[in-house]
Amino acid sequence: MWRRLLLVGLTAGMAVLSAGAVLADGLAGVWLTAGSESQIEIAPCGDAYCGRVLAVFKPADPKNPEGKDINNPNPALRNQTVVGSTILWNLKPGGDANVWEGSVYNPEDGRVYAVTLTLKGDKLEVEGCMALVLCDSQMWTRVQPPSESGPLSLQPQAPAPQ
Repeated sequence: MWRRLLLVGLTAGMAVLSAGAVLADGLAGVWLTAGSESQIEIAPCGDAYCGRVLAVFKPADPKNPEGKDINNPNPALRNQTVVGSTILWNLKPGGDANVWEGSVYNPEDGRVYAVTLTLKGDKLEVEGCMALVLCDSQMWTRVQPPSESGPLSLQPQAPAPQ
């Protein structure tokens, strides 16, 4: 009797652990932002997840057609393009199996916000908050899952020359 109970407990524990690993890997991939404005790649980086801009389809500012990070608080970084830059970092599990919390940089205003990502199938709810009171959210759509040949890599990359 005890052996059977132990076997059932171990089997259930393994199922929970493997389900958690599948859900964690579900965050990695390429996501199309709301309004089809840009693509963001999310991948493991260290002990968390990070996200970088892969492409910008609709520039936010017509006065900045090159897509430079002109609102960056660091003047030395304002001449770099937004494409290739990391905008999500330190994304770690947030209590629920489908929730991650971390930080997001918004190139449109040059500010960093607390962010919560909630995975809903092939949709990702992205909620950024300032001072835990002023929050805004949008829904992103998965356009590419992680590669079967290995995880996506978020090694620093220089933007392509214009």
